[in-house]
Amino acid sequence: MEPLGINIGLLLEQVFFVALLIGFPIISLIDLGKKKLSGIPLAIWVLVICIVPVIGSLAYWIIKPTAESKV
Repeated sequence: MEPLGINIGLLLEQVFFVALLIGFPIISLIDLGKKKLSGIPLAIWVLVICIVPVIGSLAYWIIKPTAESKV
């Protein structure tokens, strides 16, 4: 039996998943703010990242949107 009934392995696993659920979308939103996106593409990315945090953030990092160059 663990001291005080705390399973350290399970605790670390839970902390990792909470950090992933909260930290990954925050980092994605900060990076999105640094890009020069505006209008509808920016709004869509913010909604996707906020509605489905882990999957939306993962999609953001895989696709890596760039600002469209206006000619």
